[in-house]
Amino acid sequence: MNTEEQINILLNRLLSEPSESLESDVLEFKSFSSETALHNSKDLNDEISAFANLKGGIILVGVKDSKQVPFGSWTEQLVGFVPVDLHTTRERLRGKVKPSLDLDLEEVKFQGLNYLVIQVPRSRSSLVATSGGKVCTRDGKSSRPMTPDEITNAVKNLQDYDWSAESVAEDPDQVLNSSAVNESLLEFVKHRRIESLSRPEFLEAIGATQNGVLTKSGLLFLGKPDAIRKCLGSFEYRFSQKNKSGRLVINDVWSDCLWETIKRGKAHFDKCNVNIPIKFEGQEYWVPYLDGTAFHEAYLNALVHRDYAVDGMISVNFMGDRLVITSPGSFYGGVTPENIAKHEPRHRNKALAKMLMTYHFVDRAGVGVLRMNINSLRYGRTFPSFVDRDNTVEVTMQGEFIRPGIFVLTMRSGKDYGIPELLILNSVYETGSVSVQSLIKQLEKIEDNPWLSIETAANRLDVVELCGSKAGIFIRVKQDWMKFFEVTKIFRITASSKHHVKLYQYLMRHGTASNTDIKEHLGFKRTTQTSSFLRKSSYVKRSGPRGPGSVWSIRDR
Repeated sequence: MNTEEQINILLNRLLSEPSESLESDVLEFKSFSSETALHNSKDLNDEISAFANLKGGIILVGVKDSKQVPFGSWTEQLVGFVPVDLHTTRERLRGKVKPSLDLDLEEVKFQGLNYLVIQVPRSRSSLVATSGGKVCTRDGKSSRPMTPDEITNAVKNLQDYDWSAESVAEDPDQVLNSSAVNESLLEFVKHRRIESLSRPEFLEAIGATQNGVLTKSGLLFLGKPDAIRKCLGSFEYRFSQKNKSGRLVINDVWSDCLWETIKRGKAHFDKCNVNIPIKFEGQEYWVPYLDGTAFHEAYLNALVHRDYAVDGMISVNFMGDRLVITSPGSFYGGVTPENIAKHEPRHRNKALAKMLMTYHFVDRAGVGVLRMNINSLRYGRTFPSFVDRDNTVEVTMQGEFIRPGIFVLTMRSGKDYGIPELLILNSVYETGSVSVQSLIKQLEKIEDNPWLSIETAANRLDVVELCGSKAGIFIRVKQDWMKFFEVTKIFRITASSKHHVKLYQYLMRHGTASNTDIKEHLGFKRTTQTSSFLRKSSYVKRSGPRGPGSVWSIRDR
């Protein structure tokens, strides 16, 4: 809400709605009798601290609490505020919190009254306290001091905080696992083609020590189990496998450094991941039961992103039809289950992540989730699901289920297939067709321009084609490929199919178009013909007057 027009829309709503109903964790209304009253207000300092420590927000000065006016007389909430020197007021407010914030102040006029808009940015590098020492947060529509536990958790979520980079007052020679150190050293010099490297030089090179002082990430990666437990906490790992009857085949629980934990987890996975035969078009193919790349990405993500500031267990549960990996700690740095595929990578344990990148255990570009998605789709499986539950992150991947045609097709020629191509192939398998709107909804979490990705992918794939009807735009399997995709019922189209596709492409590219524009684009001879075609097309909507001046756009775009 950073434009004068948006503030005016908000003030206009306050003419008929109580201010309390509009307040939120990012919006607060205040009313002061004078500029002096504003500067002497401790509540205002609390609000600034609270907004800065949560999401940022706006404080709109000049609006009374709806409880202070007669019920229904909402216009009396709008009392305005005296004009002030914005620069002076900004600097005085900045001085009321520590560290100072880059506040943005502006004045807005509405129905002859002046209002002061204070925009508070979210602080990402440190918590913000009032000059009196209170560290506040928003709790719904109000601000309050944080509890000690909340302060601890908030500090962990700051982007500049890195628990794994802190030092440990222990002798590396005494607390590190010599076998793990030697193995990782040999691996390091091998891949970098270094003739020799001393142990201290190696530990410095990978960040396990800084100027000879051991780091928490170094101890986590290469330490002895008892030293990790003593200095850092109790971190356990579990790999379990159940057969179809529910009997535990594997139930291994251990505590160790990450170097050994990565090897141990992979060994269990390889034991579970047997090759199974699938038959397709009279040929037999041997297929790994699970996708190794998808498991590696999910497992390493759990190890590098978990919250090591609390004790807990990373668990891998293989239950035949699915593989579930859980790790302690919520998502970090603005990442959520909804945006994880598109969000820039955020590392809670930056020093640890950098160390694992050295061995290519994790990727610098943050494409792990993308790889998980692609490799799941190559099996004909759904996207992995991510859930933030009870301060743990849970990742679930399908197992067992395989679409033979998809696997064979991608094995033959699918190395260059991206997510849009693979999603299309999976969506039309057995069904014969899929609506473009359905694909767009699935790709919105992954692609910035899902329609363009779908259009490009459909044109690249020789086995499908775009088609349309008055109900919408679809992608269908070409007739010659129906048997391959196990399609038993053809998706029939009419003579107007190409017109629907052209209309949809035109509106998705330009947003809106008039009857005249559409008539010329589709090549209709008469305006009445165009109008009739548009009225029958349920995927478009009209705005404005009827006739040649009507404006059309995609419905629910």
